[in-house]
Formats: sequence, structure tokens, C-alpha cells
Amino acid sequence: MSRKALIAAIVVIAVTALATTGAISATAADDDSSANELVGSWQLTVNRGPQLPPVKGLTTYTQGHSLIGTANVVVRGPAHGVSGRLYADTHIFFRFDPTGTFLGTQKIRETVQLAHDGDSYAAVAISDQFDPNGNLVASGLRATITATRIKVERIPDVP
Repeated sequence: MSRKALIAAIVVIAVTALATTGAISATAADDDSSANELVGSWQLTVNRGPQLPPVKGLTTYTQGHSLIGTANVVVRGPAHGVSGRLYADTHIFFRFDPTGTFLGTQKIRETVQLAHDGDSYAAVAISDQFDPNGNLVASGLRATITATRIKVERIPDVP
């Protein structure tokens, strides 16, 4: 084996070992490659109309087109669902009354428009509520949503 081939092989093995152990990596959180993707975590404000106060929430979209979300109201549980390639999603969460009694589920369907910079989005949503037996009790509930991407905020300390 020539000296150049030996050095090249050693470099390939070293880089592979470092990448495998996590000593070097490239992630979407550290670059702008995700600027035009919905993948990531978002802070939301859900405006449900003049009769109800806005809800604050958090939603995370994954590479595999799944989503999870939570909100700052005690009358609902976490949301789980799927997102489509055209920035539409459907998710469902459990509903509770203020005492914790299970009231059923709510299904939300959203259409999302991602901003050109990839750091915010606007969405419209329509939802339906179901009782504990799965019977439809309210339909066509509308909301608008604004969201901003949660980004890595590095600190100067190193472990």
C-alpha cells in the first residue's frame, strides 16, 4: 500500500470513529439548512376568537413527519399527530374539565405557511371535539396561530 493510500485510510477511519462517537457532528440546530423546513420546535400563540383568551403552546415537528405539542391550559393533555409534506398537520389531544375529569378528545387540522426566513409561521386551524365515547359534540371550531422557531442559545460555559 502506498504512503498516500495509507494516510487516506487512516484519515477516513479517524473521521468515521469521531463521527460515530459523537465527537464531531453536524446538526440542523447549528446551521441554516433547516431554514425552509418545519422540522424543529416552535412557540405558539393560538387565537380562538374574541370569546376566548389566547392559548400559548409548544409544538415539535420531527424529520419523520410526526408532531407533539403542549399548551398552557390544564383542560387538555399533550397533542400527538402527523404533519404532511405541504405543511399541513392533524393532531389529537385529551380534554379535561378543571377537576381533571376526562371530557373526550379534540382533533385539530392545520394548514401552515412557513415564512421565507424559516423562523416563523402562520396557520389556520379547524377542530372538532368528541365525548369520551367518540361522539362528535362540537365541530368547525376555528383558530389562527402564529409561531416562532425555538433556536439554540449557546452559553459561554463548556462542561
